[in-house]
Amino acid sequence: MSEYQCYEFVAIDQPLTPKQMAELRAISTRAEITSTRFWNEYQWGDLKADPAKLVERYFDAHMYFANWGTHRLILRVPLARMDAKMFKAYFVGDTVSVKVAGKHLIFDLHSEDEEPDYDEESQGSLAALTQLRAELLRGDLRVAYLAWLLAVQAADVPETDTEPPVPAGLAALTAAQATMAEFLRIDGDLISAAAEASEQDSVDGRALRNWVRELAPRAKDEWLLRAASDPNLALGGELLRAFRGNAKPAQKVGRRTVADLLVKAEAHRERRERTQAQRAAKAQRAAETARTKRLDRLATRVEAAWKELEALVEKSAYDDAIALAIDLRDLAKRDGMSVQFAERFEATRKRQLRRRAFFARWKRENEARR
Repeated sequence: MSEYQCYEFVAIDQPLTPKQMAELRAISTRAEITSTRFWNEYQWGDLKADPAKLVERYFDAHMYFANWGTHRLILRVPLARMDAKMFKAYFVGDTVSVKVAGKHLIFDLHSEDEEPDYDEESQGSLAALTQLRAELLRGDLRVAYLAWLLAVQAADVPETDTEPPVPAGLAALTAAQATMAEFLRIDGDLISAAAEASEQDSVDGRALRNWVRELAPRAKDEWLLRAASDPNLALGGELLRAFRGNAKPAQKVGRRTVADLLVKAEAHRERRERTQAQRAAKAQRAAETARTKRLDRLATRVEAAWKELEALVEKSAYDDAIALAIDLRDLAKRDGMSVQFAERFEATRKRQLRRRAFFARWKRENEARR
């Protein structure tokens, strides 16, 4: 078993300076370093720095992958644009955490697999996850609730604890949120159970525009002054965050305990597995019916099929030849003529001695598809 680790960091709000890039180069001579990205992989050795400290000082997002089962995601957002208190109920235990570091809020999430797959390949790039920062900055608490579910899954939350406020839209995650759930291996059945209490995401352009129209003149002036003071400010996102923060979250059912969610998740899992088994059985029956019909048709043209097989072998159309040979074999087996099939196939082999590649492949396929 070989060990593999991959570290990726990106700077989003502000590019790295030449001095910062030199500091990072001193940490790793092999890493790919640009003004916005640091990337390195290791089969031997390790990064000679604390990733959390690198994020605090240089970067806005970090993804770590190790094939012994560790996945980690760290996000950094400007503290001035966030209310740190709103995340306290979601980030609990050791698996997920949030902390203030200077002018930033740092979200740290990791997942451990008790049965790692050392052949597992790296989970893509950080680009698919960076959108989570923008969603947090727009006040989308689905990211935070998914983090809480990760803590639940890791048994960091007592089963008697009650869930935090359930955000809207859990049943329709964004692409970045779905990627986060996959990367951190958050149980899909647990997400489905949690989504039962989640309203449909009601944030739309019309509701936001109506809210803006109803703002007091003084509040509108304050928003305009913010935009004038910081031309790079994503004002639409800021307005959306304020709009979400001002709305009282609706919840279909009362707050559930962790134990309630775990029971519901198990029920979802049982239904899903039962449905999958039914679909698989239906697909298998359909495949068997189609195969029976194909063999019945083949039975009406056996002599022509043997000639076709030899022609396919002669012109090196091995994929089609293997498929036809398998059907001829299965037809012979069904009709009690396996000995005759073996004799005819051996005769074909002797006539096509130069096609060693085909017969070597047939040997493998014949054994695999018995």
